[in-house]
Amino acid sequence: MNRKTAIVLVAGLLCACAQPQPAPPPAPAPPPAPVPAAPAATGVPVNRYVTILSATCQKYLALSDDDRAAASMFYIGYQARRFGSRAIRVALIPTIEGVALELCVRNPSRTVASAFARAYQEARKW
Repeated sequence: MNRKTAIVLVAGLLCACAQPQPAPPPAPAPPPAPVPAAPAATGVPVNRYVTILSATCQKYLALSDDDRAAASMFYIGYQARRFGSRAIRVALIPTIEGVALELCVRNPSRTVASAFARAYQEARKW
């Protein structure tokens, strides 16, 4: 018997012996998508504009903790760019935010940009 023929016969026998597997049950239908909650009525318009250089500390201090944290990260990045930084030491971010917050608490009429500029300058010395 030729070797090629034997391989074909063995392969054919294996296929003939294999039992067909039953079809898997259909996948369950995915749960319905949750209905998005209506935005909270906080009295703050969704599409509001903030003038970066003239926003006051008073308004910054009135923000919720989450919004103030987001604004802080924005102003830190803004100041980093203004000072031409290509990197920032992440460990200094809480310090910069804390210094700017103290400056704002002491003088609510100050602009947020100037508070973060001062805080960023001080942090660069460390």
